[in-house]
Amino acid sequence: MEDVNLYLDGIFGLETGEVNFLHLIARSIVIYIIGIALVRLGNKRFVGKMTAFDIIIAIIIGSLLSRAITNTDLFFTVLPACIVLILLHRLFAFIASHSDKFGDWIKGNDRVVVENGEILWKAMRKSHLSEQDLMQTLRLNANTADVGKIKIARLERNGDISFIFMNGKD
Repeated sequence: MEDVNLYLDGIFGLETGEVNFLHLIARSIVIYIIGIALVRLGNKRFVGKMTAFDIIIAIIIGSLLSRAITNTDLFFTVLPACIVLILLHRLFAFIASHSDKFGDWIKGNDRVVVENGEILWKAMRKSHLSEQDLMQTLRLNANTADVGKIKIARLERNGDISFIFMNGKD
Protein backbone atom coordinates (compact mmCIF):
# COMPACT_ATOMS: atom_id res chain seq x y z
CA MET A 1 0.00 0.00 0.00
CA GLU A 2 2.89 2.33 0.75
CA ASP A 3 4.22 1.70 -2.78
CA VAL A 4 0.90 2.86 -4.22
CA ASN A 5 1.02 6.02 -2.09
CA LEU A 6 4.56 6.76 -3.25
CA TYR A 7 3.56 6.15 -6.86
CA LEU A 8 0.52 8.47 -6.58
CA ASP A 9 2.61 11.08 -4.81
CA GLY A 10 5.14 10.93 -7.61
CA ILE A 11 2.46 11.53 -10.20
CA PHE A 12 0.16 13.96 -8.39
CA GLY A 13 2.32 15.45 -5.62
CA LEU A 14 -0.17 14.60 -2.90
CA GLU A 15 2.12 14.18 0.11
CA THR A 16 5.09 16.39 -0.65
CA GLY A 17 3.22 19.68 -0.37
CA GLU A 18 5.05 20.88 -3.44
CA VAL A 19 3.17 20.85 -6.71
CA ASN A 20 5.28 21.13 -9.83
CA PHE A 21 4.31 21.59 -13.46
CA LEU A 22 4.03 17.83 -14.15
CA HIS A 23 1.82 17.34 -11.07
CA LEU A 24 -0.54 20.04 -12.37
CA ILE A 25 -0.66 18.39 -15.80
CA ALA A 26 -1.45 14.96 -14.29
CA ARG A 27 -4.08 16.46 -11.98
CA SER A 28 -5.65 18.41 -14.83
CA ILE A 29 -6.01 15.27 -16.94
CA VAL A 30 -7.60 13.29 -14.10
CA ILE A 31 -9.91 16.15 -13.06
CA TYR A 32 -10.93 16.73 -16.69
CA ILE A 33 -11.95 13.07 -17.03
CA ILE A 34 -13.76 13.19 -13.68
CA GLY A 35 -15.46 16.43 -14.74
CA ILE A 36 -16.76 14.79 -17.92
CA ALA A 37 -18.05 11.85 -15.87
CA LEU A 38 -19.78 14.24 -13.43
CA VAL A 39 -21.46 16.17 -16.25
CA ARG A 40 -22.64 12.89 -17.78
CA LEU A 41 -23.95 11.82 -14.37
CA GLY A 42 -25.64 15.22 -14.03
CA ASN A 43 -27.74 14.42 -17.10
CA LYS A 44 -28.33 16.30 -20.36
CA ARG A 45 -30.16 19.19 -18.61
CA PHE A 46 -26.86 20.18 -17.11
CA VAL A 47 -25.35 21.25 -20.43
CA GLY A 48 -28.34 22.39 -22.46
CA LYS A 49 -30.23 25.64 -22.02
CA MET A 50 -29.54 26.18 -18.35
CA THR A 51 -31.75 27.63 -15.66
CA ALA A 52 -30.30 29.23 -12.53
CA PHE A 53 -30.72 25.79 -10.94
CA ASP A 54 -28.32 24.32 -13.51
CA ILE A 55 -25.91 27.25 -13.65
CA ILE A 56 -25.26 27.26 -9.92
CA ILE A 57 -24.30 23.57 -9.88
CA ALA A 58 -21.98 24.13 -12.86
CA ILE A 59 -20.24 27.00 -11.07
CA ILE A 60 -19.84 25.07 -7.82
CA ILE A 61 -18.56 21.92 -9.53
CA GLY A 62 -16.15 23.96 -11.65
CA SER A 63 -14.84 25.77 -8.61
CA LEU A 64 -14.36 22.57 -6.63
CA LEU A 65 -12.66 20.78 -9.50
CA SER A 66 -10.26 23.68 -10.09
CA ARG A 67 -9.27 23.53 -6.42
CA ALA A 68 -8.55 19.83 -6.78
CA ILE A 69 -6.04 20.66 -9.50
CA THR A 70 -4.15 23.35 -7.61
CA ASN A 71 -4.48 22.39 -3.92
CA THR A 72 -2.63 19.32 -2.65
CA ASP A 73 -4.88 18.80 0.37
CA LEU A 74 -8.12 18.84 -1.63
CA PHE A 75 -7.33 16.44 -4.47
CA PHE A 76 -9.27 13.46 -3.09
CA THR A 77 -11.60 15.28 -0.70
CA VAL A 78 -13.23 17.36 -3.44
CA LEU A 79 -14.40 14.36 -5.47
CA PRO A 80 -16.97 13.04 -2.95
CA ALA A 81 -18.33 16.58 -2.55
CA CYS A 82 -18.78 16.85 -6.33
CA ILE A 83 -20.54 13.50 -6.49
CA VAL A 84 -22.87 14.47 -3.63
CA LEU A 85 -23.71 17.76 -5.35
CA ILE A 86 -24.46 16.04 -8.67
CA LEU A 87 -26.66 13.47 -6.94
CA LEU A 88 -28.46 16.27 -5.06
CA HIS A 89 -28.96 18.09 -8.37
CA ARG A 90 -30.45 14.95 -9.89
CA LEU A 91 -32.69 14.44 -6.84
CA PHE A 92 -33.95 18.03 -7.02
CA ALA A 93 -34.57 17.67 -10.77
CA PHE A 94 -36.52 14.46 -10.12
CA ILE A 95 -38.63 16.11 -7.40
CA ALA A 96 -39.20 19.15 -9.63
CA SER A 97 -40.44 16.90 -12.43
CA HIS A 98 -43.12 15.59 -10.07
CA SER A 99 -43.94 18.79 -8.17
CA ASP A 100 -44.68 22.02 -10.03
CA LYS A 101 -44.43 24.05 -6.82
CA PHE A 102 -40.95 22.68 -6.04
CA GLY A 103 -39.95 23.16 -9.69
CA ASP A 104 -41.05 26.79 -9.61
CA TRP A 105 -39.13 27.30 -6.37
CA ILE A 106 -35.78 25.99 -7.63
CA LYS A 107 -36.04 26.78 -11.35
CA GLY A 108 -38.28 29.85 -11.40
CA ASN A 109 -41.40 30.20 -13.49
CA ASP A 110 -42.31 31.61 -16.85
CA ARG A 111 -43.98 34.99 -17.26
CA VAL A 112 -46.22 36.26 -20.07
CA VAL A 113 -44.79 39.54 -21.42
CA VAL A 114 -46.95 39.97 -24.53
CA GLU A 115 -50.61 39.00 -24.84
CA ASN A 116 -52.76 39.50 -27.94
CA GLY A 117 -50.24 41.89 -29.48
CA GLU A 118 -49.99 44.10 -26.36
CA ILE A 119 -46.82 44.42 -24.31
CA LEU A 120 -47.50 43.78 -20.63
CA TRP A 121 -45.35 46.50 -19.10
CA LYS A 122 -45.81 45.37 -15.48
CA ALA A 123 -44.53 41.88 -16.39
CA MET A 124 -41.69 43.44 -18.38
CA ARG A 125 -40.60 45.52 -15.36
CA LYS A 126 -40.82 42.49 -13.04
CA SER A 127 -38.66 40.57 -15.50
CA HIS A 128 -36.18 43.44 -15.91
CA LEU A 129 -36.74 43.42 -19.66
CA SER A 130 -36.57 46.54 -21.76
CA GLU A 131 -38.59 47.09 -24.89
CA GLN A 132 -35.33 46.85 -26.84
CA ASP A 133 -34.64 43.40 -25.31
CA LEU A 134 -38.09 42.21 -26.33
CA MET A 135 -37.84 43.64 -29.84
CA GLN A 136 -34.39 42.15 -30.39
CA THR A 137 -35.63 38.70 -29.38
CA LEU A 138 -38.75 39.17 -31.50
CA ARG A 139 -36.64 39.95 -34.57
CA LEU A 140 -34.10 37.19 -33.95
CA ASN A 141 -36.40 34.36 -32.84
CA ALA A 142 -39.81 35.16 -34.37
CA ASN A 143 -38.52 36.77 -37.59
CA THR A 144 -40.80 39.77 -37.22
CA ALA A 145 -40.64 43.26 -35.72
CA ASP A 146 -44.43 43.51 -35.31
CA VAL A 147 -45.60 42.82 -31.74
CA GLY A 148 -49.16 42.95 -33.07
CA LYS A 149 -48.64 39.54 -34.70
CA ILE A 150 -47.87 37.89 -31.36
CA LYS A 151 -50.63 36.12 -29.45
CA ILE A 152 -48.39 35.19 -26.48
CA ALA A 153 -44.76 35.87 -25.67
CA ARG A 154 -43.35 34.24 -22.55
CA LEU A 155 -40.13 34.77 -20.72
CA GLU A 156 -39.25 31.15 -20.07
CA ARG A 157 -37.48 29.77 -16.99
CA ASN A 158 -34.18 29.54 -18.82
CA GLY A 159 -34.32 33.23 -19.87
CA ASP A 160 -35.40 32.69 -23.48
CA ILE A 161 -38.51 34.37 -24.82
CA SER A 162 -40.88 32.12 -26.74
CA PHE A 163 -43.50 33.41 -29.18
CA ILE A 164 -46.85 32.12 -30.39
CA PHE A 165 -48.30 33.97 -33.38
CA MET A 166 -51.91 35.14 -33.63
CA ASN A 167 -52.66 32.76 -36.50
CA GLY A 168 -51.05 29.79 -34.73
CA LYS A 169 -47.82 29.96 -36.76
CA ASP A 170 -44.73 29.59 -34.53
